[in-house]
Amino acid sequence: MAEQETPDCGDNIELSCPCCRTKLIIDRDNGAILFEERPKRSGFTWDEALEARESKQQEAEKMFARGMDHQRNADDILEKKFKEALKRADDSDDPPPRIFDLD
Repeated sequence: MAEQETPDCGDNIELSCPCCRTKLIIDRDNGAILFEERPKRSGFTWDEALEARESKQQEAEKMFARGMDHQRNADDILEKKFKEALKRADDSDDPPPRIFDLD
């Protein structure tokens, strides 16, 4: 891949993007992009990519363990709520609502 030469700016606007550092040359008359030069990305080395994968794997395992703990606790909480509702229903003298009365 051959290096591109930057055209003469002359009557054009030259900008640099603050987030990606892309260099743009824009035609002053119609706003068309005449030239775009993106900086080369620095790739990961094999060790960096492997380390990133391992950290993501560990984070996924932690999230899974938290989800399992939450699910186990959710079952216990639902069981306690059900027992409390049964106890309140046994203690109450009110008859259960009739479905015909809900209309």
